[in-house]
Amino acid sequence: MRRRSLCVFFLICLSLILPSLVAWSQVPVGGAAIPAHGPLTVMPAIVKQDWHIFGRVATLAGEPVGQATIRVDIGTGAEPVRILQTTLQGEFRTNFNLDAQLYKRLSVKVVAVKPGYLDAREMVDFGPSEKTWGIDLVLREKAADPDQLSQAALISGLTPRLRKAVANDPTNEPAHKEYLRGAEMFLDRHDPVAAVPLLAKVVERRPACVECRTLLGVVLLEAGSWASATRQLAEAAKLSTAEKEGVGRAESFLILGVLEAWRREDRKAVGFFLQALELDPQNPLVLQELGRVLVVQKNWEAADKYLEKALQAGASEDARLLRVRALLEGGDTEEAEAELQRYLAGRDIKDCTLAARTVYADLHTRLNLRAYGKVKSVVSEPLPQLIKAMPELTGLEAAPSQEDLAAILQKTGESVESFFRNFPNTISLEQIRQERLSKEGKVKDSLEQKYQYLFLARPEKWGLGLEEYRTTSRGDRTAPGGLGGGFMLTSGFVSASLLFHPGYQSGASFRYLGRQLIDGRESYVVAFAQRPESAQMIGRFNTDEASVLVLLQGVAWIDPESHRIVRIRTDLLKPHSKVRLQRQTTEIRYDQVQFKEIASTMWLPREVAVTVEWKGRTFHNLHRYSDFKLFNIETKEKAKPLAPAPEAPVNPN
Repeated sequence: MRRRSLCVFFLICLSLILPSLVAWSQVPVGGAAIPAHGPLTVMPAIVKQDWHIFGRVATLAGEPVGQATIRVDIGTGAEPVRILQTTLQGEFRTNFNLDAQLYKRLSVKVVAVKPGYLDAREMVDFGPSEKTWGIDLVLREKAADPDQLSQAALISGLTPRLRKAVANDPTNEPAHKEYLRGAEMFLDRHDPVAAVPLLAKVVERRPACVECRTLLGVVLLEAGSWASATRQLAEAAKLSTAEKEGVGRAESFLILGVLEAWRREDRKAVGFFLQALELDPQNPLVLQELGRVLVVQKNWEAADKYLEKALQAGASEDARLLRVRALLEGGDTEEAEAELQRYLAGRDIKDCTLAARTVYADLHTRLNLRAYGKVKSVVSEPLPQLIKAMPELTGLEAAPSQEDLAAILQKTGESVESFFRNFPNTISLEQIRQERLSKEGKVKDSLEQKYQYLFLARPEKWGLGLEEYRTTSRGDRTAPGGLGGGFMLTSGFVSASLLFHPGYQSGASFRYLGRQLIDGRESYVVAFAQRPESAQMIGRFNTDEASVLVLLQGVAWIDPESHRIVRIRTDLLKPHSKVRLQRQTTEIRYDQVQFKEIASTMWLPREVAVTVEWKGRTFHNLHRYSDFKLFNIETKEKAKPLAPAPEAPVNPN
């Protein structure tokens, strides 16, 4: 809201000074007459007006951007450009006190700059309004996400159709020349900032022109005016649905879909792409980008369908690479390999992009898993044999059917997803006992150590990044000792339940075994086995001589009320003769942890036992976790020093 303040200056106050002057003129001074004064002149009032300029800078995801530099220019010689800094909430604010007669309306140019981001700019004309409004600017990171369509690729894909739309414009209106000039400035001279005012005038004169608004939206996007671009494209999309014919009618929906994909709003993106296909069913770029979003959503079958159509319609080689991923994750490794060869077309993979090299590596990883063949697993093994192999299943009440499996997996998946989505950074005390066992199972050597164990949830562009590491009593990052003494190193247990995450369930087979009492509570018991053709979480077992891929099978005990996993056991899906790895069993027991700072309880690993049989030797590691706290700078500063750990193995004999 702007405020008005009146500053009125008079040479003479009529009510007080004027009568005195009149009386004074009638009194002779020294006998001389005083000449009469002429008419009284009153200077005009100078009315000043406050213009409040304010707004917010955010990322594509809507996160505030603090400490960004803001340049505010109102285009007057009398007022210099204001340089501001955004607050931690991404907000900025300034005020201009201007002569209301000279500045009856105000146009403001705002530019946001921050290292690591593309510049953002907005031009706002407040007109003669009594109010100003917030100016939103969007900063996008310079480092492009390799899984997304780049802005350069989007503009390149749109350019031919934009040129065609300009060439086919039939009007002879005065705005047509500015339309051509704006198009030339952008398409030929690559100067979007200069093209914006030209095309803005065209849209003002031809508000119902779909192609004009679409071109202006693209130019605004390239100039960094995301908020204005979105408004123009949304209006163009609205107008497009009312037209029966027109060149480039689908482009506004396409761009809006790409913008939503950049924001990770995949469902909204799919909706815009489907609307674009209704207007232009054979648009190769729309088909390609719809396929891309479906790949991100792990909808492999639908992604393959649209990407195949995109290639038939003449899409770029990006569509072929995306189809390789869809086929690969969908389990069709043979067709994926053939499609990759069509993409390479005789080129050496070393000369291709990072995305191509990554897909190439993923394909060969999947091909290497063919060695698993059809492995018998806990999902198919008869229950009596399963109980014999896993004594902890004793007392299991067998399930009469698999009718409840789908509901259990759905609710457990939602629970796991919620756990990782809302997981706070934590620190705990970890006690490790590493053991080397004899053939009879007796402890030959052992080593005990203590660490501060940190689990950090790092939000990434693709979802949640997990980071687990240990520190010494002084807070220095470290790793468990004992490797030189012949002990086995084990870690990475918090993420074991990710096999039940909705995004990873397609990579495994499941079987509902039944119900069982665990620690006095009844639990669902579900067996699982990763599928070589579609597993997405693939581990590795590393030695000095070689490294092999590791797939898992196992059993999980699930609380019927909360659908939290309270216990889980994993084993190798198949031994690896190449490195003589016969067994790798991990048993995790979870427990409820209540933090003072948050209301809800968390289920975290309390005890982990790992048994490995490798090269005829047996190793057993036991990890115990306690004293859980939320981790932040204050926690780190107040963490109590740990007792020093033994530096050498202890021989119990």
